[in-house]
Amino acid sequence: MERFIKIQYDVSPYVVSTYDQVQWVELQGYQKMPIEEILLLWTSLNKKIVVVLENLSQQTVSRPCEMGQQKVTLKWLIQDYLDHLEHHVKKHL
Repeated sequence: MERFIKIQYDVSPYVVSTYDQVQWVELQGYQKMPIEEILLLWTSLNKKIVVVLENLSQQTVSRPCEMGQQKVTLKWLIQDYLDHLEHHVKKHL
């Protein structure tokens, strides 16, 4: 969610910081959490993201971003996030 907010006011182009997803999950201890807690957290965070995304203007979604050598827009980041969510949902159904 942080990137969807910061790109709206940060220096342009916004540089998307990358992270090690495996370490991110491991260090937060998701493996030790009850699945109900993980789903509640996931649902709550995504509901908040929806609110943020609903308030974006056409101009805002066109703001440029950089991911490593790749130049994209906020609109591209949003679609990438949605594709990522869909991947996880399909994987765990």
